[in-house]
Amino acid sequence: MKINNKTIFFLFALISFLIILFPNGLSGQVIHSSQRYNYIIHKEVQEKHMTFLTSYQTGGRSVASKGNLDCRNYICAEFEKYGLLPLSAKGYVQEFHLPKYSGKGGNVIGYIPAKNKRAKYIVVGAHFDNIGLIGEKLYPGADDNASGVTALLQIAQAYGKKFSECGGGKFNIVFVAFDANNMSMLGSRTFVQKSGIAPSEIECMINLDQMGSNLVPPGKNKEYLLVLGADKLGKWNRSALEFANTTFGLNLDIDHTYYNSQQFYNIFYRLSDQQSFTEIGVPALLFTSGITDHTNKETDDLSNVSFEVLDKRIRLIYQFLWLIMQ
Repeated sequence: MKINNKTIFFLFALISFLIILFPNGLSGQVIHSSQRYNYIIHKEVQEKHMTFLTSYQTGGRSVASKGNLDCRNYICAEFEKYGLLPLSAKGYVQEFHLPKYSGKGGNVIGYIPAKNKRAKYIVVGAHFDNIGLIGEKLYPGADDNASGVTALLQIAQAYGKKFSECGGGKFNIVFVAFDANNMSMLGSRTFVQKSGIAPSEIECMINLDQMGSNLVPPGKNKEYLLVLGADKLGKWNRSALEFANTTFGLNLDIDHTYYNSQQFYNIFYRLSDQQSFTEIGVPALLFTSGITDHTNKETDDLSNVSFEVLDKRIRLIYQFLWLIMQ
């Protein structure tokens, strides 16, 4: 077997990552323990969430609409069922005023406390609002961003189960469904300003935005994931993701370049809720499957979601979190 320089570099980076992350050695127990809750992540559950989130009942989830409120209540009920704790004494919903609207917006926030009360926070977020109805035309927003909310719910469910059986981990984990992304990211901006968590207390933010498509691969492999911001995470670099990707047999094509365009990388990295965190100095990752011809159109429906690939992406992020929580 011929070993080239690229292979040597990857192996060196991987070994360095493991030494930093697991100074006492990586026993099979760490890897095996994560599999205990792997069964929770399931395509049937994902289809259930996606079907509701894109239904006529939620009406495209536009800000301040009845459908948006129905979606908010749905996420609240799921968080409660998973055993997540409200971050505020007022409950799961963080309400905020909307310019030019009579109603209020509302983020849904649940968290899992760490073993150490002084531990830092990891924030995992996904926006649930979308365009909604324009006249009688429904913009269901399946990929944008029912897929991200579905990923958020599945990961929260797995960690909620782990918390109920084993307690918290190294970090506090906050799960946030952001409202009003389509209003200059007002929901995530409200969170960073009024959550009560100082920027210095946030170790990392992970944003899930458009996770369901396999239509715009960076190469020939349609089982892919675009990752932006990994260069800002110190030791949580590409090696961590690659380790989770290969060790657990997911084998996604992970692209860190946004189609080899630094210009579009920089633009797209500023277009979603991670921007609210990077503005205050918090390192943030964006996981996405990219913009497609169906984004912000009536055709962004379930027929253009690959549940096979969505499931793999959710598993990757779940495993990635598990590694950095050790």
